Amino acid sequence: MDDLQIELLESQIKRLTDSIEARFQRIETNLSHHATLDAEKLIQVKSDLSALKNTISDHESRIRIVDDSVISNKISTTLMQAGQTALTLIAAAIAAWLGSR
Repeated sequence: MDDLQIELLESQIKRLTDSIEARFQRIETNLSHHATLDAEKLIQVKSDLSALKNTISDHESRIRIVDDSVISNKISTTLMQAGQTALTLIAAAIAAWLGSR
């Protein structure tokens, strides 16, 4: 091999090395970009999850409040019906007592 072939071979190896280094640099840049995107997505997912947990908690508390008010309403309705029945029985007893005199 003469000097010209050696220089040509060295030049080709240098270009190959530069090409490989450029490719590695592009791959590292892409990996860094994807890692940044994944981190942002993870932050967004955690934020969405937190918002959903708060919404679920709010809905559960509202359902409990409505359930308690329905139970309270049923109890007061039942007590009013019982009172009405008692008054009807008292009125019937008074009417029967006055009718027997």
